[in-house]
Amino acid sequence: MSVAVFLQGPHGPFFAKLAKRLSHQGITTHKINFNGGDRYFAWADFQVDFSGNETDWVFFFKSYLLKHGAEAVFVYGDCRRYHSQARSVCESLGVAFGVFEEGYLRPDFVTLEWGGVNAFSETDWTRETIEEYKPDQRKPYASPVGQTFWHRACYAMGYYAAMRLAQSEFPLYHHHRNRDWKAEGICWLRSFARKGFYKLTERNLTSKLAGELSQRFFLFPLQTRDDFQLREHSDLLSIENAIDRVLKSFAKNAPNDVVIVLKHHPMDRGFCHYQKLIDSLKARYSIQGRVIYCHDLHLPTLLDHTCGVVTINSTVGISALLHEVPTKVLGRALYDMPGLTHQGTLSSFWSRPQCVDKSFFERFHTYLYEQTQLDGSFSRRVGITIEAVLKRIESATEGSPQAKLSIASQNGTS
Repeated sequence: MSVAVFLQGPHGPFFAKLAKRLSHQGITTHKINFNGGDRYFAWADFQVDFSGNETDWVFFFKSYLLKHGAEAVFVYGDCRRYHSQARSVCESLGVAFGVFEEGYLRPDFVTLEWGGVNAFSETDWTRETIEEYKPDQRKPYASPVGQTFWHRACYAMGYYAAMRLAQSEFPLYHHHRNRDWKAEGICWLRSFARKGFYKLTERNLTSKLAGELSQRFFLFPLQTRDDFQLREHSDLLSIENAIDRVLKSFAKNAPNDVVIVLKHHPMDRGFCHYQKLIDSLKARYSIQGRVIYCHDLHLPTLLDHTCGVVTINSTVGISALLHEVPTKVLGRALYDMPGLTHQGTLSSFWSRPQCVDKSFFERFHTYLYEQTQLDGSFSRRVGITIEAVLKRIESATEGSPQAKLSIASQNGTS
């Protein structure tokens, strides 16, 4: 019988529900918990707590896979310390490594790739492959998921509270974010308060950007402070470092009649604020009156009216390409390629941005969706996502590691 092992998942019951469905399909499921939050949301046929030191993790994990004959491992994110090491172990043993992430196409999709995501993606992203790809005759996209803010907030606070309550049982655990349960809860409450505040204070800003400033502003969507995209897939030191670099380049090279809009990441709304930094940089680079810092403006509207997008490697870059907006990537991103993004320097982007090849992007978008995206969400209406996961497993290529799970899910045993 096939065996699947789950490590850390997104906050909430998504991994538990997926494990239960796989179990009903005849696949034996295992869950390894690293803290009380993992255990609180967990479900599997067999569960085990790893309470050892990080230095013991590789030996423990490899031994566990061999002992139980695991054929697939599922994780949320491939850059967490435990997951990064698990990825190497799975590669050495020929065990399928399924990585979930927030969708490359948002907000109504999630990502599932075998081997890695983002700049670690093992999908063939060469232009030749994309150009020659023959799309499947698939059903239309699922209906929109809707707002997930409160689901995410409640799951996150529950996770960190459970992690704190069981801290004595996992004394050696090192979390990938340097916040305790109290700080996490306070930040989510602050996020809610700020959401309402910005809705009032920024209510006239959208009309200004869509009116008098239409096609006269560049957009720089900020990423979360602890985003692995920044930490692992770019050479920038921090969000602050990125803001400094972009504003300095803008001041020196952008036409004098344009402005730049920095949009705070919605998931970081209650965790950090960059107003003081931006004010100091505006003064340093003499661009007062040419910089707008905002939070909760409607992104598609901004993309309809901006003349260009600068991003570290956010999936907003893909949304920008969908709107045919010239885009410059500062980090490493799977969509950063000729025909899609600006291949010149940042300094040249402000006055001579390279256009998006619409025909190629349409092929890229279809390829991206069919190879990596699943309809649904981790937080709401997760049944849609789970059904999509099962279909992805069942369509695994014969001979690949994940095909073993496909056979089991169809036949009950192997």
